[in-house]
This record gives sequence, structure tokens and C-alpha cells, in this order.
Amino acid sequence: MLGFKSKTKKGSSLEESLKTDFITLSSHQLRTPLSAVKWFTEIMMTQRNGKLNQKQLEYLREIYRSNERAIALVNDLLQVSRVQEGKLHLDLTDVDLKSLVDEIIDSHRSQLTANTISYNFQVINGPLPKLALDKVKIRRVFQNLLNNAIQYTPRGGSVQITLKNSPREIVCSITDTGVGIPADQQSKIFDRFYRGTNVSKIQPDGTGLGLYIAKSLIEAHRGKIWFESTEGEGATFYFSLPKSGK
Repeated sequence: MLGFKSKTKKGSSLEESLKTDFITLSSHQLRTPLSAVKWFTEIMMTQRNGKLNQKQLEYLREIYRSNERAIALVNDLLQVSRVQEGKLHLDLTDVDLKSLVDEIIDSHRSQLTANTISYNFQVINGPLPKLALDKVKIRRVFQNLLNNAIQYTPRGGSVQITLKNSPREIVCSITDTGVGIPADQQSKIFDRFYRGTNVSKIQPDGTGLGLYIAKSLIEAHRGKIWFESTEGEGATFYFSLPKSGK
């Protein structure tokens, strides 16, 4: 019986390894053609090589948007494979979190306005010290959480972003007035590829990788990530980043 369990465990480990290798190889192979589609679509949309009618431009914009979603998926899959293989590298620099959040809000301003979602950004116990972080990866965490807050908050709702300076860490939170997370699904919310039943109806194209990646990136910085939510009332996602550096 022990031998059977050992073989089963080894088989499961091998299967997981093969899956990761397949995802990595496939993702790398897809990046080049997707980048080419993006490049040629951008050229065509400039109309330098001939005038396009409105319908043709609409088709090109849809191709561009679909290709961007595919690129985002490939990037997510590559990030997941790095996590699975233990190859997640952090390029640490001194990061001003307030400035970073200001940049991220600016990049989402049109999306917030289009959805008539009000927002507020607050720093508690400032000024904040700079932290030794991988700026690109922490930006991605903020973007993943803010994207979710916007996508799953009905028109007319609100989003609150807070950075709180504590003695040992900085705690970041993003609160929305969206659909929330069903109580019986909350234990799975950070699982790879998992999506809540209520959000799948709102955004059927999601991958279920955003929160898994966010958790992996925060834990790589020796931080923690958690949330509070009531279905139908919204959610608050928190993550902490220690001040102690490396």
C-alpha cells in the first residue's frame, strides 16, 4: 500500500511537471505570432498604406483587443510556470508606493470614468518610506486587484484604495462595492484557474489566474494577502509589504 501511494505521488508530481513544461513551451511559442499580429494590426490602424472604411476599422480594433487578451493570457501562463518551477526572480529597487499607485490610477482613469465608478485614494500615517520591491511585479498585483474591482463593480459604484503606514509594514487595500464573493467559494479564491460562479457570468473570458499570481508575487516579497467580502456588498483585498527589505 505504501509503495502504491509513493508511486501515485510520483506520478502526480511527474504529471504536474509535464503540464508546467507544456504551458511554458506553448506560451513561448505563442508570443512571437501574437506580437506579429499586434504589430501589423497597429500599422493597419494608422491607415498609412490606404484608407479604411469605418467597418474595417471596427474589425481591426476588435482584432487588436482580442489579441491583447491573448497576450495577457500568455503572460499569465508564463508567470504561473515560473512560480511552479520556483524560478520567480525579483529585481529589487527602492519603490515609492504612493507614486506607483498614482500611476496605476491614471492608467485606469478612462476605464473608471466609462463605468461611472467613483474612486478615492488615501494614504494613512504618511509619508511612506520607500520599500525594496520588484516594481514591475508589485505594479502587476495592484493592476490585477484594481481590474477586478472595476470589472465586478456595477455602474455608479465606488472603489477605495488605501496605503497604511504601520511600524513593520505597509498595508495596501482595495475596496469595491461590487458583487462580492460567495461564502462557500471564498476558500478557493486564490487557487490557480479558479473563478467564482457569480463573476464568471459577468466576465466569461477571465482566466482565474489573476489572484493566484497576485498571491505568489506578494508572498515572494515575504508579504501576505487576504480579503474580506460579503456577496452582493463588495470586497476588500489587502496585502502587506514588510519594511525590512531583502
